[in-house]
Amino acid sequence: MPQSKVKSQQLHASNVSSRIGEALEARVKDPLWFLARQWQTGEFSAENGGRPAQIAVDSKIYPFQSVNVGNKNKPIKPDVPLESVVEAETDSGDAPAWQSEALEYRFKLKSLKHHFTVSEYDGRFLDWSHFSYSGPASGATPSEVSQRVTPTQLYFQGAPHPRWWRLEEGDVYFDSPKDPEQNALSLLLPEFFYTDINNWYTLPLSMPSGSLREITDVTVIDSFGVITSLNPVVDSNEEADWALFAQDHEDADLGESLNGRYLLAPNTAIDIVQNDEIEEVRFIRDEDANLVWAWERRMVNEQGQTETTVSEQVGGGDMHRSIDGLPQFKLKSATARHWIPYVPRHNSERPEADGAFHLRRARTDEQASQSNPQYRTQIVKESKRIFEEEITPTGIRVRRIARFSRGSDGKAYFWIGRDKEVAQRTARPGLSFDYISDNDT
Repeated sequence: MPQSKVKSQQLHASNVSSRIGEALEARVKDPLWFLARQWQTGEFSAENGGRPAQIAVDSKIYPFQSVNVGNKNKPIKPDVPLESVVEAETDSGDAPAWQSEALEYRFKLKSLKHHFTVSEYDGRFLDWSHFSYSGPASGATPSEVSQRVTPTQLYFQGAPHPRWWRLEEGDVYFDSPKDPEQNALSLLLPEFFYTDINNWYTLPLSMPSGSLREITDVTVIDSFGVITSLNPVVDSNEEADWALFAQDHEDADLGESLNGRYLLAPNTAIDIVQNDEIEEVRFIRDEDANLVWAWERRMVNEQGQTETTVSEQVGGGDMHRSIDGLPQFKLKSATARHWIPYVPRHNSERPEADGAFHLRRARTDEQASQSNPQYRTQIVKESKRIFEEEITPTGIRVRRIARFSRGSDGKAYFWIGRDKEVAQRTARPGLSFDYISDNDT
């Protein structure tokens, strides 16, 4: 039986008019449908109220005045990157703000009315969250600023569009988050995206760099002309140990509190260019030997040139030498000179009471002395004692590196800074005890 061929037909719209204005107007053919949708979502019940049309913000500005580095106060300027002041080394290579026991920076900052402390800055990405409030300060009267701004609704890729006739971006889909373990946050996140996103707005406020802003009053005028005063989100529980976008307190007994009314904007560099690495030391745990090794991987030699070492095991060490080419029994293997051990030592004379201990720099070269030390880097030289909790299971990497940045005044700033980061698992010095060797190495 012969098969018949079916021909498909397609209809294509053709606009014969030379004017495209009517097509671009996107006229609504059925306004009642939109009214029904508004009724369905409860908009006629006025649950959401009007939209913010204008917001008035009154605030006080407290500019930063000085920074305390190594118990010395230095005046600061908002145009100068704060990192260049804090991290800069002296001519002898010392870093006054560097805490060798914690391998971190520590410094203090003073504004017109407040003191701040930074104690856990590792030399990477200094931001407002590093600053802890440490108490009030005496100073001049701050300047008051009043601004009126038009709010903008918060939007991100994949968020529902406020208008019905427009589709959202299809690249992001929050209904099915890839979470291997379902929890309350994975359920609240899509609800926030789809239900509450229309209630979040952003305010384009100009914030002077190197200052603290105290927002004294926020007044919102909505599309219906209703005026509402907003208060910061503060936990009413006095024993609450966290807050949203608020500064930490160095002392919990401080009477004054910096809640959500305060916004801190340190005069940090927009971008820092990392130049040549001067030194690199990796602190690595050795659970078998019950110590920590400081591997001086990069250093400056006597000729002023930078050299890089490799992880290798060298021969030697105490042993009973064999005769007639028989295998040797060795008490321990020797390690390269650029591997410096840190041995645990108790912090007090009563270790059974607290059990806390630190790491004390030692040596493997018996010929080393204070005039001829085994170490060759400034980092290990300063770190005679290190807190044990600072060394992660995979180890850490500490560097001295030349840095460059440009301030808001257009000037170039050069300094030598340091940074600390978690290191990947790396080689070991190969220390062994009580073993048989078939060669003479």
